[in-house]
Amino acid sequence: MNESKSVITNDELQLDFVGVDPIVFPVYSSDEYWGREVPYAVFILIFCVFFIILQILVMRVMITDKDLKKLPAFQIMFMISLFDTIQLFVHLTAVYYILNSKPHFGTVDYLIGAVLNASWVSMLILSIFLNINRLISIVFHFKSSRIFSPVTMKIYFSLILVIWCIVFFLNASGYSHMVYLLPAYTWHYAAANPLSATLRTVSADISLVDVLFSLFAHLSIFTYIYFKAALLSKKELILTIQVVCVSMFHIIGYLTWEYFPIPWELPIGVFIGHVVWMVWNAINPMLYVLINPRIRNLVLASIGKQTEVSGRTLFVASHVSTVRQSGSKL
Repeated sequence: MNESKSVITNDELQLDFVGVDPIVFPVYSSDEYWGREVPYAVFILIFCVFFIILQILVMRVMITDKDLKKLPAFQIMFMISLFDTIQLFVHLTAVYYILNSKPHFGTVDYLIGAVLNASWVSMLILSIFLNINRLISIVFHFKSSRIFSPVTMKIYFSLILVIWCIVFFLNASGYSHMVYLLPAYTWHYAAANPLSATLRTVSADISLVDVLFSLFAHLSIFTYIYFKAALLSKKELILTIQVVCVSMFHIIGYLTWEYFPIPWELPIGVFIGHVVWMVWNAINPMLYVLINPRIRNLVLASIGKQTEVSGRTLFVASHVSTVRQSGSKL
């Protein structure tokens, strides 16, 4: 187990944290530190505020539209967006941490980190659950109504809430701490806590499962469509493309973190890695609006843009299979 330590001189600060070699940065008061602080903080501020607003608009559509809110896939998407929005709010606190230019390792900071870590883990599990929903809804559509009934959905979401509470408790109680490390520009696990390394490993493993199951699910879906000569309705096709695009970014994000030659030993490298995290939390509503005509039109209508929202623009049947065999009667 790594031990948390800081080595401070007149010119530099060395930080040790789980999973990364010691990184040496200029101390908070140096001119080099402030030379890059304002651009970093401004970028985070603009990015987070824009996508928080977009997330809220999309969530409002998913929770108020009578056709969308009863569908299991969109219920899962709503929960993913909720946890993504929570994480974006936490990312926004980095603006204060950066410009304040002081270490923050108090109770409030630990609680904020606990919320971030719990929301991150819950969001990843929900992403896996969404791919399970797509796989069953298309390949095993005859079981969809039973597996994703209103009662079972409440059970699934209750389990997610329990997981959130467990991860939050572990981080808030001192077994692990996720803190914003200055001047590393990212949230990370403090090495001194006994379960920090374990939670980091679990989080990374869940990310890997998300990527691998996404590949498996969509490979199975497209294999089924090809060999069964099945045709997806336009409604189901749009929803599937929407999930595929989100999954593709998850794969790209994971590969970037694990294999892309990011210069982690430099401040800009750690910041780039953190930006990938922020984009991960922001990509869903952007793709929903770009790909899904119904969501796009409803979002535009909610901000006063006149659009024609047809009930046929996108409507995904909740418990009736939309998979058709080619040549069958419609």
